[in-house]
Amino acid sequence: MVIYMEPLILKLGKCMNPTLLLLGQSFSLSAKIVGALFLAYVYWKHKRKPALYWSLSWIAAAFSVVSDIIESLHALSLSEAFWAMFLFYGVIVLLEEEGIGSKQLGILSTIPPIISIYGILLGILDYSSDWFVVLGLPYAVSALFIMFSGAIIIYVRKIYNHRALYLGTVLLIYGLHELDFPITRRVDWFTPIGFTFGAIFSIVSAYVMIKFVFAEEFIKPERPSVKTYVHPGVVLISLTEYSSMKDELKDIPVLAFVRDSKVPKAWNTFFISTVEVRHSISPTNLAFIIDTSVRYLKEAKNKGFGGVIIIDCPEYLKTYNGFESLAKFFASLKDFTSLYGGTLILVIEKGAWDERELQILKRILV
Repeated sequence: MVIYMEPLILKLGKCMNPTLLLLGQSFSLSAKIVGALFLAYVYWKHKRKPALYWSLSWIAAAFSVVSDIIESLHALSLSEAFWAMFLFYGVIVLLEEEGIGSKQLGILSTIPPIISIYGILLGILDYSSDWFVVLGLPYAVSALFIMFSGAIIIYVRKIYNHRALYLGTVLLIYGLHELDFPITRRVDWFTPIGFTFGAIFSIVSAYVMIKFVFAEEFIKPERPSVKTYVHPGVVLISLTEYSSMKDELKDIPVLAFVRDSKVPKAWNTFFISTVEVRHSISPTNLAFIIDTSVRYLKEAKNKGFGGVIIIDCPEYLKTYNGFESLAKFFASLKDFTSLYGGTLILVIEKGAWDERELQILKRILV
């Protein structure tokens, strides 16, 4: 099989000094590797899953540069697709962790690699040797997903302030620049201009993303400015006690999973509901509560204080999960709370539990 496509490096060589080309590729590759390492560190240190997927995205982007150097069109198509896939999926996970979106949307991130593989298969099976089918179209679709990622990050700027605006804007422009690839890649005079823009965007976007993931809004929580008087361990309280405790903890960065909408502004609150609204989670998504709680407790300990977790609707959770599943969930949450020196506060309405259930809860929790 012969694919009648001019090698990328040969085409670039017509209009650029090979030394300058290699230098620019080296800068771009270095920026992407450094970005991947910093993002991997943030995931290792703070267990923020978006940082893990973004780290993988920069690794894929680094492979894209290598693929260009070794003149592998198929590898270039795939690496660009996986770059867009991991970047977009990380953004979806970010939304899910903030209680804004659903992780199910992550299935959309598979579109770029699917289109890339499809185009490569068409070339391998001799159904098409067209450059646009094998590389141009998959590259353009990947660019669109980079743009979508930037637009979504701009959407969460109210949570992450100006850093989200900067990162989203850079990714949006970067994706827009990548989108012109199928049109301008084979235009001799534009090649040095496009390559220079690409190298600059790689460096700037890596820098801005590193700044984003090291921001306090991303890492969370902040050390409380006032002393807490709650003791480590598990505390079972009534609704009446909960009302007074909300006032006592109003200035503490509590992690709260609630049905009550009237909670202090300082709390990091997730509303447990079957309706998908901002900062809501499904009552059956106990794994999300565990993951978020562990990340919060670990970060609180790193900042020198014991985290406080409040769940004000155990009865609601029991309705959707059953008592046995809920008891196992509370036992796991207690173990993590004890491990990191935190406090777990459960608001119990005794009338909603039978005597046997209350005894089991007290035995495994207190």
